[in-house]
Amino acid sequence: MATGDADRGLGSGGTGLQVNLPLSVQRSRRFVTHSNLGATWIPNASGAGGATASTRALNAGQSVIWLARPAFHPLLELAWARVETVVGPDRTEAADALYLSPGVRWAHNLKGGLQIVPGIAVPIGIGPSSGETGVLLYLSFEHSLWK
Repeated sequence: MATGDADRGLGSGGTGLQVNLPLSVQRSRRFVTHSNLGATWIPNASGAGGATASTRALNAGQSVIWLARPAFHPLLELAWARVETVVGPDRTEAADALYLSPGVRWAHNLKGGLQIVPGIAVPIGIGPSSGETGVLLYLSFEHSLWK
């Protein structure tokens, strides 16, 4: 099943595999860090004009979360990615992206242990992504596996 629309620059046009390794560490009573390393492989990605090739991508992220209030957390994240795109039959080119994202998240704690965490951030391109900005909306549903 294809994902996205490669002709419009909105995805790879192919199904793939992505793995990520997260790590969260409570640094102090008020600060937490989150790290993430990942890789993506799409064996039959599409490019403009219908060309296909196998593509790979690597990503890394590091964030610092300030536990300002029990359910309100300002944060700062640095995210990097190297992504291949299809440029011809069985040909790819790699490009880097680097963003610094200030943001905030807050929590809604429900009975039964479910926590709903919405957030918003503003990714600002730096280095190879200089001049790019956006808005990132975040929504997480979190529940403990064990009581």
